[in-house]
Amino acid sequence: MVSRIIRITPHANNKDMCSAHGAAAGCASLVADVVLSDAGSEHVAWAVCGRWVKENPDAVAWLEAHPEDATFLAAS
Repeated sequence: MVSRIIRITPHANNKDMCSAHGAAAGCASLVADVVLSDAGSEHVAWAVCGRWVKENPDAVAWLEAHPEDATFLAAS
């Protein structure tokens, strides 16, 4: 089973570095929390930067399919 995005919401958890890029990447501030379905566990939560949200094809497709959930990104 491949991971798929279940939900993308405004960042509100206690993570302080981008789950996709790590601390060494020096990412800009975190903008979103992403919940994935994953073969290894029921849910995997990520905190991600704006770059990841804009460049990850799965995130772009999810946000296009859920425009009401993407409105918070306009402010970031």
